[in-house]
Amino acid sequence: MDTYDAWQAIHERASELVDHLLHEQPAHEVDAIDQQEQVLAVVKQIVEGTVKPRDDWALLIRPAQKGAKLDAKITHHFDVAVRQGMFVICLFENDMLKTRENIKPTLQPGRLHAIGTDMLTAFGCAQQHATAWRLLKDVRDKSFVTRSAQGVKANQEIKDEREVLLRGLVKGALTKERPAGGWQGHVRAAQTIAATLFTLTQAYQLPLPDNEDVLSEKIEKLIFSESSLRKAYNESAKEPLQEPVKLRKVNIHF
Repeated sequence: MDTYDAWQAIHERASELVDHLLHEQPAHEVDAIDQQEQVLAVVKQIVEGTVKPRDDWALLIRPAQKGAKLDAKITHHFDVAVRQGMFVICLFENDMLKTRENIKPTLQPGRLHAIGTDMLTAFGCAQQHATAWRLLKDVRDKSFVTRSAQGVKANQEIKDEREVLLRGLVKGALTKERPAGGWQGHVRAAQTIAATLFTLTQAYQLPLPDNEDVLSEKIEKLIFSESSLRKAYNESAKEPLQEPVKLRKVNIHF
């Protein structure tokens, strides 16, 4: 694969990411026409300069203002993810292709490298905000925030709710955030997912362990021991995990 092929691969992955995000929106909130209008509106803003995608790079994941509603945070991350994905596409289909067509071959490498670097930065930003959107959407849909805020739940019920929330977030991350080539071991998968969840925990005060190492160990054990999570991992892993061996108690009489 030469350098141009690598940039083309990033362009294809960005296109897939935007397509997945649009189709992961709740069906009752958007239809196919709305999705097309969303894409066209973003492209128009980028081309006309009414939005500056590079400004998103300095923000990434950051705490929202105190009192901001979860829905507003979710919308923000979705908008940034789509904008950055479309920016990758615009950079490739406009800047990079025009450079190859209109600039002398001897002058192309430096220009192509600069455009490609911007593509990589934009794609990384899109991935991070897409992950935040998916995870925060899961938090909202699990309704933990609303229910715990009411202050009427018993301690054990709150603990159980946290476990349900963590399992749901881990399962979603295993399925939707797998790296190219699949997960390289469940320990590494746990560390990767924990790093993302910990960032969101710090930013949005999610009801998860506030120590990244503790969170990683907990996720690792869940992936290994929980059948549904192990299945989700195996479907996205380079090498599947084997079923845990259950030891039977044997009484020996002499």
